[in-house]
Amino acid sequence: MRTLGLIGGVSWHSTAEYYRLLNQRVSSIRGPTHSARLFISSINFSDLLHWQKKENAQLLVENFIAEGRKLKAAGCEGFLIASHTLTWLGDLIEAETGMKHLSLFEALIRSLKTLAIRKIGLTGTSYTMKDERYRDKYQTAGFEVLIPREPHLTQVSTIVYRELVRGIFRDESRNAFHNCFADLIAQGAEAILLGCTEIGLLITERQATAPDNALLRTVPLIDLIETHVDECCVWILEAQGTTVKTSRLSR
Repeated sequence: MRTLGLIGGVSWHSTAEYYRLLNQRVSSIRGPTHSARLFISSINFSDLLHWQKKENAQLLVENFIAEGRKLKAAGCEGFLIASHTLTWLGDLIEAETGMKHLSLFEALIRSLKTLAIRKIGLTGTSYTMKDERYRDKYQTAGFEVLIPREPHLTQVSTIVYRELVRGIFRDESRNAFHNCFADLIAQGAEAILLGCTEIGLLITERQATAPDNALLRTVPLIDLIETHVDECCVWILEAQGTTVKTSRLSR
């Protein structure tokens, strides 16, 4: 099978989920003794917060390209960035290293196109929700992007940075996200994109934990990691000619 590289640590909690699901999916397809051929280059999240500052944008690019070079030197043929917010760096790394970028953006867009929808609600960090670069990507593909209104926008972004990236998952925060989803649905969202790879770790069994709100039960929640893992497993096993059945869009 092909060897895949992961640029992770953004945060390590979602990276660990990528590792688990990639191996689990390959094992389910090829047999219980099989696992994925993976290399992980995991950065220090504290360093990332420094690089993300506007005045250090070039430092962010340079460091991620350096991570890509490490994966290339290790023998990886393709790579992913285990983050929605930072997926835009993948094309730069691909151009520099020649490795194939298995883009989270592209995986999501292909999945969204299988749904009969036009409006998607985007949740995540304030950086993701407010940056036109992310909205333009989906709008170019034909989708209207809705973002939460206040106080939901600030609240969910704060939860991501103060809790989820630190491995803290609280019922109160889960309820805050449910309220945010309800706000997006009220605006006309036909699907909710969990636009940060940690959010899917908090919103797991939504049918069991959602408040008594019929609207929340009718709109799909799209989990970034599961959607991305499906496409990555297709690529990993493609060299063997294995047919890979994709899983659900949402947990």
